[in-house]
Amino acid sequence: MPAMTLRLRLVIPLACVLIVYGGFHTYLTVKSQREEISSEATLGAVRLARTIRRSTRHAMLHSRGEDVHKMIEDVGRQEGIEHVRILNKQGVIMYSSDPGEINRVVDRKAEGCYQCHDAEEPLTQLETSELARIFPNDDGHRTLAAIEVIYNEASCWNAACHAHPRSQNLLGVVDVGVSLEKADARVRETTWDAIVFGVVSTTVICGLVGLFIHRSVSRPVQRLLECTRRVAKGDLTCKIEVSGDDEIGHLARSFTTMTEDLRRARRELRDWASKLEAEVENKTRDLKLAQAQIMRSEKLSSIGLLAAGVAHELNSPLMGILTFAQLLAKRVPDDSLEKEDLQVIISQTERCATIIRQLLDFSRESTPEKKSQDVHLVLEQAIALVEHQALFHNIEIQRTFDPDVPPIFVDASQMQQVFLNLLVNAGEAMPDGGRLAIQTRVLSPDVPVPSEVGEAACEGIQIILSDTGTGIPPENIDKIFDPFFTSKDVGQGTGLGLAVSYGIIEQHGGTINVQSKPDEGTTFTISLPAVSPNGDAA
Repeated sequence: MPAMTLRLRLVIPLACVLIVYGGFHTYLTVKSQREEISSEATLGAVRLARTIRRSTRHAMLHSRGEDVHKMIEDVGRQEGIEHVRILNKQGVIMYSSDPGEINRVVDRKAEGCYQCHDAEEPLTQLETSELARIFPNDDGHRTLAAIEVIYNEASCWNAACHAHPRSQNLLGVVDVGVSLEKADARVRETTWDAIVFGVVSTTVICGLVGLFIHRSVSRPVQRLLECTRRVAKGDLTCKIEVSGDDEIGHLARSFTTMTEDLRRARRELRDWASKLEAEVENKTRDLKLAQAQIMRSEKLSSIGLLAAGVAHELNSPLMGILTFAQLLAKRVPDDSLEKEDLQVIISQTERCATIIRQLLDFSRESTPEKKSQDVHLVLEQAIALVEHQALFHNIEIQRTFDPDVPPIFVDASQMQQVFLNLLVNAGEAMPDGGRLAIQTRVLSPDVPVPSEVGEAACEGIQIILSDTGTGIPPENIDKIFDPFFTSKDVGQGTGLGLAVSYGIIEQHGGTINVQSKPDEGTTFTISLPAVSPNGDAA
């Protein structure tokens, strides 16, 4: 048995769906139309019965039976009216459009009576929907009959010509029968029209969809299958030309790209032997470099420990040299050559002592002596030490201190060292002058922290120092806190100032961050915890 083609696999389910949908839609349409026609016919029959009751009322009150007969006969001769009759409470037909029915007793179980007499006690009130019923007549067509109850009103029991007591509620009913032959014929015609339309539309849609699938899917898939077989045999030169931009087009282009990649991979495999050797050599060289870096790191670590020991041993002799040089400088005249030589010895000895002190501060962790301090006072003390130096003569220092800044729990001397390092670095970054802005502000969880500051661990304060100097190159931003890193000339810096400052801030539970743009300036932001009411860090 031949396999079913892709076109049939798509068209047959579509046809089934359309048939089911069309059949269900036709069923709902016909059902809705039948209900609508029945509702309209019921309403018309009920209105006709009600009109007959009201039209004959006056004639009955005045015992004009001939007038009632005439009205009923005239109505009964209208097209579509099968019967019109008036029955009394005992079921006797008093008036009818068919004279042969007059005085005939109607069975209470008949179509016209079962609504009221189905129960043990006859009903005196009926809903509008219960006033009509549909039943087949002798000709095989359906008939819709509607009744209108004639109640014993005040004008009836007071009339001299009537003998109906006041206690009698019902006098009779008006029964009207209407033929539904034309309505049923219209429903059947509509049903066949819907079926024919559904069949024709389903056939046309399936044909158009089948043609579209053949052109847009079947033929491209067939070409794709042929090329797949060729590729399976090793022929990678097959290409599929599809102009569409749909999924089939993307699939064809992907297949062509795949064959091109396979051709390229085949060429690469042919050269893989030579490339593999080069890759092995590169990896071996990288491993040797990594090993050398590890050895260099261990050597630097050992040198750091050795430098710390040497610095500790050299510190005492240097202090002795500095002391004796200062004593000698006081004994020689100020304008002598010996005085100048001694000043050179003093300055260089102080420089050596500074380097040794920074090296010792970096190599060992000293426990800070923290106390509650006013950060503005510590800042002012640090500024007072540098603002009168020649380095700051052309630099404007702007202070923006927040009076609401709380005390901080710090070692004042260590924090002053941090501020001095930052102030000196800012001054050296502005050799031609500039502006140094120093700002303090409260840092609380309710105030959003700028992204450049980093995450704040707790409620505290911030000290921000911004200069308009030369800035820091982007490649050096991540290195400025590394020990012994400096961008200054030889002899002008040790590379330990910012590293020591970073360690001091960390020991105080704070953070220090930097932002800089070349030729625009640098901003250092220090975040520190505040003092809690009991005197501890918040």
